[in-house]
Amino acid sequence: MQHDAQPTSFIARLFGGAPAPRRVTRWSAAQVRQGTTREFPCGGRMTVHCRDGEAWITHDGDPRDVVLQAPQSYTADRSGRMTLHALKGNCVVEFEEEVER
Repeated sequence: MQHDAQPTSFIARLFGGAPAPRRVTRWSAAQVRQGTTREFPCGGRMTVHCRDGEAWITHDGDPRDVVLQAPQSYTADRSGRMTLHALKGNCVVEFEEEVER
């Protein structure tokens, strides 16, 4: 009988192997009032989901601009500071960020 099971993190540490990093999805939400701007840190892979209103998004050092309307989404391809400005209505956004633990 053959078993192809992966070792648990305890067994891997016990015998000197490092456990594989776990990927965790972290969710958060924010409301940005119409005409105001907020800055958000953007680590690894982050997806912004516009739930209400219209948002303009840009990143430091990136000439591209992104405009989102509900229910559109945008996945950031860079880390650093992300600036979000509410163009129309109070903008409600959700952030979905994949992080390693």
